[in-house]
Amino acid sequence: MKVKLNLIVIILYIIFCSCQNQHNYKVEEKYYASTNLKYLIKFNQNSKVKEFFTFYDTSDKMPFKKIYRKNNYDSIIYYYNNKKTYKVGLQDFKKRKFGNWKCYTREGFLSETREYFIVGDDYILNRQWYFNKQGDTLWCAKKFNHYNQKEFENDTLVSRNSSMIRFKFYSKDTISIDKPFAVAVICNSPLLREYNSQIMMLLGKETNNFNKNFSNDRVVKLDTFNNLNMDKVNKVNFPKANPNYVVAFGRWFDTPGKKTLRGYMLEYFNRKPTKNDSITGGERKVYFEKIVYVKDTVK
Repeated sequence: MKVKLNLIVIILYIIFCSCQNQHNYKVEEKYYASTNLKYLIKFNQNSKVKEFFTFYDTSDKMPFKKIYRKNNYDSIIYYYNNKKTYKVGLQDFKKRKFGNWKCYTREGFLSETREYFIVGDDYILNRQWYFNKQGDTLWCAKKFNHYNQKEFENDTLVSRNSSMIRFKFYSKDTISIDKPFAVAVICNSPLLREYNSQIMMLLGKETNNFNKNFSNDRVVKLDTFNNLNMDKVNKVNFPKANPNYVVAFGRWFDTPGKKTLRGYMLEYFNRKPTKNDSITGGERKVYFEKIVYVKDTVK
């Protein structure tokens, strides 16, 4: 009985030590000349950075920026000097932003969402939206959508208009294999409207798709979807829409599993030069990515 008791004690001690070691991370600190804490860096058991916190030069360790390192990216939070969140988003280890970054006012209201895509070796701002205090999307940013602190005053987009370009989904994220995945892109804020532009949608084929950063755009195989001027079948579903700026698109799948749709909306124009304007064409892209799950069961 005594041997069993000793064995239990030893096992509990090993478990306790193991748990302690899991949280015994190395910590590095740096300080301002004022002796206030400036940086706090936590390392994992492999001596790699796990968390990186930056603080304002205050005695109460007020956070300015927090970085939480994941396997493939960093999750980042910026703070106002009143401890409320300013901005939240993700970036890779090359400091390239991706996904939706959310910006807040000093009072804590959601003010803006910025959608980023990594394209090639860089990242781009794909779309942006401004909001009022009630959470409604604004066509144009107001005084409310400014960030009143010197550290963030310059973090203001050149464009103060929301991107009224919507990908409207007519299917759920999980579909059965006998159903198509249906989407429409509706462009209510065309940049090239003065040239009577149009849009089309280009989607990478399932077997020869765009890669994650769209760097294989010269070799990818594309499905092209035209706007309602040429798509007479779907035009009846959008009776009040400007046919130049609506495209219905989607995909049927032959196999079940996780699927990734990648592509872009292309706004473009082609024309003859005029006496006062020699421009003959132009284009811009709005990138698109969507994960879809296809079930092999038919209900």
